[in-house]
Amino acid sequence: MNQQTFRFSLLLGTILMIATGCKKLLVEQPRLGFAPTFFTTSDGIQGGIAGIYSSFRSQWGTQIFTQLYNSGTDESIRGAAADVQHWFTYNQPLIKSSSGDYEGFWNTLFIDINTANGVLEYGASVDIPAATKTQLLAQAKFLRGFCYFYLVTTFGQVPLHTTFNTSPSAADAPAPLADLYAQIIKDFTESAADLPNLPAAGTGKPGTKSTALYLLAKTYLWRGWSAAAQPADFQQAYTIAKGIIDNKATYGLDLLPFFNNVFREGNEYSAEVLMVVDHTKDLKFGQNNQPGTGGGGAGANQSNFFWRAGYDLIKSDYPGTSGTNVVGRDIQNGRPYRRIRPNMKYVLETAFANRATDQRYNGTFQTIWLSNGGPYPTGATTTTPGSNGATVNGKVLINKVDTAIWLRDRVVTPAERAAFKGIIFEPDYQPGATIKFTDQMFPTVRKFDDSTRGDQNDYSDRPYILFRFSDVYLIAAEAAIKGGATLQDAATMINVLRTRAALMPNQTPAEYTAAVAAQQITAAQVTLDFLLEERSRELFAEDTRWWDLSRTKKLVDRVKLFNPEGGPTVQSFNMLRPIPQSQIDLVTEGPKYPQNPGYE
Repeated sequence: MNQQTFRFSLLLGTILMIATGCKKLLVEQPRLGFAPTFFTTSDGIQGGIAGIYSSFRSQWGTQIFTQLYNSGTDESIRGAAADVQHWFTYNQPLIKSSSGDYEGFWNTLFIDINTANGVLEYGASVDIPAATKTQLLAQAKFLRGFCYFYLVTTFGQVPLHTTFNTSPSAADAPAPLADLYAQIIKDFTESAADLPNLPAAGTGKPGTKSTALYLLAKTYLWRGWSAAAQPADFQQAYTIAKGIIDNKATYGLDLLPFFNNVFREGNEYSAEVLMVVDHTKDLKFGQNNQPGTGGGGAGANQSNFFWRAGYDLIKSDYPGTSGTNVVGRDIQNGRPYRRIRPNMKYVLETAFANRATDQRYNGTFQTIWLSNGGPYPTGATTTTPGSNGATVNGKVLINKVDTAIWLRDRVVTPAERAAFKGIIFEPDYQPGATIKFTDQMFPTVRKFDDSTRGDQNDYSDRPYILFRFSDVYLIAAEAAIKGGATLQDAATMINVLRTRAALMPNQTPAEYTAAVAAQQITAAQVTLDFLLEERSRELFAEDTRWWDLSRTKKLVDRVKLFNPEGGPTVQSFNMLRPIPQSQIDLVTEGPKYPQNPGYE
């Protein structure tokens, strides 16, 4: 085990309580490490579980993590301020010299695994009610399975540890893939048997029975694609996913009727959400925002910034730079980090080609910005509606009324441009485009918007939605395509999501009926590529895409086909990520720890 595995720094302030009768808060107690005796107390096992949940904030919704797992796919290319650019372009020499990119993810999950092992090894002797103990130990199994699921699906073979370690070791080795999958399946199967159907009141969305079953189905799906595949894997994945769907009322799950509402602020704990990574403004819980400064802890949720275009850079004389801002940076429109941008040719021509009867393009992307009289200094508010904003082509924009920036999905005519008050951008890849999308200005992902922030530069305190019920349908469809059921079963699953996507604002009943009919697919239309495009429509920017392409062995084909940045240089070995160099360097006894092929 590498030396990071037993080190842990935990601020025991936040805890997701799982069982009835457990305390909602623990006394704040910074710790540098856990001794076995820590897990022989009620507060110890609760604190260990709380610490694992809390650690997920340092990954999901953070800057480097988001780019590492969304870059180099068919869906995305670099924004103007991208960080780990070698993963967007598959610059293999830079990738090989940057194997520390994944060190934080690796270390966090192995620390969490050791904590879960401590809970499981010593928690059985804690003097608490049996039902409460069962729930807490089930949480530990679920969380260990969760961590190993992400390690194996990211790196392939990794060390397998199921006992608590209190001291560093200089020896370690990757376990066989079959053993790793067997352990993950065991943890999810056993935790699903004991976890509650519904989260306890006031606990948000931690792991429950349906979450464990969801990840169990997904594990069977992953194993079915892997070198450790078993004959019944895809059938198991389909059966488990179908069982979640058939028993959705028992688990308090359902699709929301309107796609846009899934990510509407305040719906983070809705029936469509299986699990979230919680965040809060409350200073006593740590890893929070610092209002008015744009600051935040290492686990601050910045997801509302990464896919956001530089709307505040557009001047009234665009493409000139001497005019006045047509839109100022404000709380509503968000802080434009410009790290990642949609690969618009893929988005418009493949994934979201059917925008007439499918709401998910409009529900995913912001394409218009109203005049607001900016720019504004930090802490300032926007101009009152009705006052004058910038003047574009001799036309005065009215704040909060006129559209200052419009990102169209096609090339417009000269007459359309002349009649429009603001500035129209067109897809940069389309012939005849004049004012084009750029790495600064592109359709912005709106799923993570947070209008409740106190300042325009503050990070978000919204819970980060990790798993959604809609993915259960997609898992079932993929398993059916691979032989776990029939292609008709796959079409049936996909059509549920496509029916929901047909609902649009201001539709008449007749228009809705026609849209639903247009959205339906037949078994003959079901292919793996169609499913992957359906996953784009449903889950765009939700930190799943690299894993989806890796699992289905489609990374190289689809990046070469759709991504002009990564296509020329992507290699098959990029379907795994490199083992962090620190792990290799810390193994000094026994055989040298191996790097994944291609990254040596």
